[in-house]
Amino acid sequence: MSLQPTALKEDVQRLVDEGYEASIYNQHLMVESVPYVTPTGVLAYGTLVCDYSDESRPRDHTVWFKGETPCNHQGQPLIQVINNSNAQILFDQFAVNHYFSNKPSNQPDFPSNYHVKMTHYIDLLGAQARVIDPDADARTGRVVESRDADSVFKYGDTASARAGIMAISQKLKLSRIAIVGLGGTGGYILDQLAKTSVKEIHLFDGDDLKRHNAFRAPGAISIEQLQQCPKKVDYFAGLYGALRNGIVSHTYYLDESNIHELVDFDFVFVSVDDGISRGLICNHLKTSGIPFIDVGMGLKKDSGMMVISGQCRATLCSPAKNEHMDTYLDTHDNREDALYASNIQVADMNALNAMMAVLLYKQYFGFYANTEHSHNLSFAIGFQSLVRSEVIAEPVL
Repeated sequence: MSLQPTALKEDVQRLVDEGYEASIYNQHLMVESVPYVTPTGVLAYGTLVCDYSDESRPRDHTVWFKGETPCNHQGQPLIQVINNSNAQILFDQFAVNHYFSNKPSNQPDFPSNYHVKMTHYIDLLGAQARVIDPDADARTGRVVESRDADSVFKYGDTASARAGIMAISQKLKLSRIAIVGLGGTGGYILDQLAKTSVKEIHLFDGDDLKRHNAFRAPGAISIEQLQQCPKKVDYFAGLYGALRNGIVSHTYYLDESNIHELVDFDFVFVSVDDGISRGLICNHLKTSGIPFIDVGMGLKKDSGMMVISGQCRATLCSPAKNEHMDTYLDTHDNREDALYASNIQVADMNALNAMMAVLLYKQYFGFYANTEHSHNLSFAIGFQSLVRSEVIAEPVL
């Protein structure tokens, strides 16, 4: 696998230039075809892997190894190299079998770079392999293809790689999701989803970006941007386009004439303030068997105590459970109501409402632990209480 041009640090390029089968994949540095000796004294070839950052030196001196237990030429395990042999999946069902930890006593600064780190372990394994076959060499000169070319991110997710949760994060590598409504809560939903590896995020909203949006949106919107009066979806697509590809803006509202566009989505977030639109969208998703989350928030001013009270809600509807939709979702015609004109919107509650929705979403797809598989979360400000309800026994995706 050849490295992507943006990943070619000098020390990694040196590995490639010297003929090692080195590549970067899912923020991990891999060196394949590393010769070693198996417990039966047979020459074999394995893969060394470590987490990788193109902006710093190696985080530590440890690596993973894919292969049988590496041994000396007499078939005895290299206990001075092997820390443990707990198998785990790093990413894309790529399983490793051993965890190495060996630090040269004469190199207090080890490892100073990735070349030094990987060749250290290659030499430890290779020294035993060459007793079996003097020609055993990891420098095959084979050019290997990059497997990271389809990444949606413009720079790598080193946080997941460092934490060792890349395989868990990849559970969120869906094909297409949508966010309908990019008001306060919808913007914060996008802020979180943009940092997952879903291929496409479609944004639906016909509103222009206005001043009142600026005070309850993630980030900081400049006066110059407001003066240009962009569509909300175009603004947010541009903002998060600095991080990733695959954000698609739809500068219109969804109605009966175009609701069919919500097809072939893996998941949809509904963040609209109009009851009729909510009913149209959510009923379409329910009928189509597309899982979705609807969010809602109701804040009010207590004039007597001069405080704000209220609650926010995130309701998950899935093919396995959706009969509760009418209980929690307000789908009545509220266009004539004067209430929304004075409805209170506060950025922190928009953000909290969005986080509740994203939590349910990530639980639904197995990223977070999900003991009771709740399909509804409600937070009450006055009691500081988060209540779960609409529980099912087992998840069905």
